[in-house]
Amino acid sequence: MRREAGRWVEVTVSSAVIAVHREDPVATVDAIGRDRQVVSWPDLPVGRRSVTSTVLAGPSGAWVVYQPMESEDPSFPKGDAAAVHVCVDGSVTRFTMLEDTQPVGATGHGLWLTSGGFPDPNDPTEWHQRQRLSVLATDGTAHIVQADRKAAFAFEEQASAHLVVYDGPPDVNRDGRGATYAYRYAAWPLPAHLPARLRAADMHAEPLDEGALREALAAKAPVTAEESPSRPELRWDVIPLAPADQAAAIDSVKREFDSLENYWRAPDGRTSPLSDGLADSHVESIDEWPRTRVEVSFTHPSYREGRLRRTLRVFDDAGRARPALYAAIHLMEDLDTRALPEPEKARDGVLDI
Repeated sequence: MRREAGRWVEVTVSSAVIAVHREDPVATVDAIGRDRQVVSWPDLPVGRRSVTSTVLAGPSGAWVVYQPMESEDPSFPKGDAAAVHVCVDGSVTRFTMLEDTQPVGATGHGLWLTSGGFPDPNDPTEWHQRQRLSVLATDGTAHIVQADRKAAFAFEEQASAHLVVYDGPPDVNRDGRGATYAYRYAAWPLPAHLPARLRAADMHAEPLDEGALREALAAKAPVTAEESPSRPELRWDVIPLAPADQAAAIDSVKREFDSLENYWRAPDGRTSPLSDGLADSHVESIDEWPRTRVEVSFTHPSYREGRLRRTLRVFDDAGRARPALYAAIHLMEDLDTRALPEPEKARDGVLDI
């Protein structure tokens, strides 16, 4: 699988710089007065589906949250959310089988996670319903906190922790062409010891405008680290993937390209191809797990000399299934915008795109 540059990000915690690889399960810790430490978690269980990662800075280290890649196919192999905390001393704390998977931020209490959809902006009652938050502490314990507002962000500065919440439904501006929403936020100062429930009525809330929220988010966001040959690439352990899961993943990716020549259907029943002029399509899977690829080839006016071909890896380097959500739409966008390689790069009449 092609590995992109710029996959390292780093956060600064006290006098230490912690760099984390977004794809590999590895981090480096550079602290003043100590040799570089390399830590890794290649056997962290994240299920049978590829994951994406989110890196956040905390008061005592970096948090890495792994979430299964999105898929709308109920037959696709399942994944599990997990997280690790990399401390400035090089120690790693793991959390697996997470129920709440959306990171909100980090304070001295730990990593804040939530789940669930966004409230209906037109229903004020939904914005005051109780919401569950998980707080993962650096000692390996987890705590559940109920809040009667939807959480937007958690952060700590100068040993002062805050939970930023949506202060009710947004203000709606309708101009005849649609609606725009202006959200209002409030910052709740958090006590040193978290109660089981956080209620707006008990909080000394401080209004927070969107600009101040963006500044707080930017201050805690990781930055892209410079590429360095001294940073290791340590891969995930290969998992055993059952033949049934392999077949389900392959079939799911192939279905993403079903009916390329009859992709869109008008109200009168007439169909049209994914992109104007696309014809003679062919979809097939080649090679064995975990190197399996799905190749999609077709003719198209943008390359009249032969065929265009798009290739997708079905499994990642660890053997986990990779969803192909919106892969057909991405292909359409490339074709319609002519974001294609030069024809001179074609081989044997096939231009890989």
